[in-house]
Amino acid sequence: IRNTLRYLLANLADFDPAVDLVERSRLEEVDRYILARYADVARRILRGYDDYDYGTIFQTLNLFITNDLSAVYADISKDRVYTFAARSRERRSAQTTMYLIADGLTRLLAPILSFTADELWRHLPGAREESVHLAVFPARADLDTLVDAELVERWDRLVAVRERVLAEIEPLRKNKQIGSSLQAKVVL
Repeated sequence: IRNTLRYLLANLADFDPAVDLVERSRLEEVDRYILARYADVARRILRGYDDYDYGTIFQTLNLFITNDLSAVYADISKDRVYTFAARSRERRSAQTTMYLIADGLTRLLAPILSFTADELWRHLPGAREESVHLAVFPARADLDTLVDAELVERWDRLVAVRERVLAEIEPLRKNKQIGSSLQAKVVL
């Protein structure tokens, strides 16, 4: 959890939300997908807090951060963040997404990982409360605007194909037939 959140934070070093935030309609599709997944997760977490169901809260957070953010989104977005021009719309799209998710997750983590959340809060860009513990959870109405069931369904299929392709590529890398997955050519 800490490493993934640190990855998000590290990619916001040159990002000022007051100036660089990309409108949601102009975000890359993969960014809209992960925001839709985040919105679903955040709504489940908020229900968990309402029900005092801390096991569900932690499991939901852990699965999202480990599977969606780390294994999928960070892997897909890293080339765009590292190689595109600093002020390009594509890079700012990824940074906008990382910022929105990092800000929201920090708020949601605060009651259960208080020191980690407070540390993250101090380093997030933009104007904010002095402590995450003085901030409110993400608003349900704001989360509802991020939901897109059709987009999630389409991208879930793409992610499933990606996982199958990566499983086929891995033996080729181990046998040194290719140096990295970027050298593979996939035909579907």
